[in-house]
Amino acid sequence: MQFDHMEFHNVEEMKQTPKGYAMLRLPERVREKMNPGVRDSMASTGVEIRFKMKSDVVSLYLCADPAQEAQPAYIYYGSFQGGWQNSSRMIGTEKTKLMVKKPDNLADLKYMSKELKLGFDPEVVRVILPYVNCYYLGVEGEVEPPRREEMPKRVYLAYGSSITHGSLALGAPYTYPFRIAQKMSCDYINLGFAGSAQMEQAMAEYIISRKDWDFASVEMGINMCNENFTANDFEERICRFVPILDRDSRPIFATDIFGCNRQERQQTVTQYREIVRKYVEGTHLVYTNGLELLNCPAYVSQDDTHPSLEGIQEIAKVWCGIMKRALE
Repeated sequence: MQFDHMEFHNVEEMKQTPKGYAMLRLPERVREKMNPGVRDSMASTGVEIRFKMKSDVVSLYLCADPAQEAQPAYIYYGSFQGGWQNSSRMIGTEKTKLMVKKPDNLADLKYMSKELKLGFDPEVVRVILPYVNCYYLGVEGEVEPPRREEMPKRVYLAYGSSITHGSLALGAPYTYPFRIAQKMSCDYINLGFAGSAQMEQAMAEYIISRKDWDFASVEMGINMCNENFTANDFEERICRFVPILDRDSRPIFATDIFGCNRQERQQTVTQYREIVRKYVEGTHLVYTNGLELLNCPAYVSQDDTHPSLEGIQEIAKVWCGIMKRALE
């Protein structure tokens, strides 16, 4: 959506709060049908503030809720990560000024973008926010929103758990949706919800109602693999979720649970994988067992569940290969 003459990518609604504008990824009509983790989420997962600079310097003002992790925003000029002077900015819990400077080698960047057929025009500044709760407070400097032709033609949508959301990616540009989009020279929409991907029917309906994506992926299972749900609960969700997605003719790539190390869950995980496979078979969805995407215990973090940075890279590499072959 556009706001303050900028494009707030992956944002459907700007909600005013005492801390500033929360940037919400789902419209209220969809949020009200979701579980509390999705309904109340204000995480800035996959949110980018995009603009073209009419002045030499532009300053954004943001703040973030307290978190145990570092909260850096990353600056890209089109498809190019900013240099060391402009690579990242830390967002504090109080009003924080993020200053962005126009690059002095813009002509070189534009030439390389054209030669390499990269998706974004380098004039498009992308301030990529961390996945914590961030709030927008304003802008200084002259800006204008990018034009559609200055961004990638294709768009990839990813739905899933905290692994899709980006937990332990250590930075938004290292999530697997971002990396897959980068490898495919396309744009991306991140609909990952930490702890809350419960495959509601309303979410499937919302995904296929969106006309702004060309292919999608859905990661199903890990957030219902706990004491709050049974295998029957999971199967009831999947048997409604998957057929709705199958109504849409666009390519959709489906997986279940990536390799994890928590031993007491393994029987349930195996059962859930079989449920997903059963309902995806016979549909147009392209199914890949989660173990085919990640099956290396050393690539899982200390919490026994989330892939490490190496694990996320492995998922991106393998799944991207599958997507490229299927889309060709």
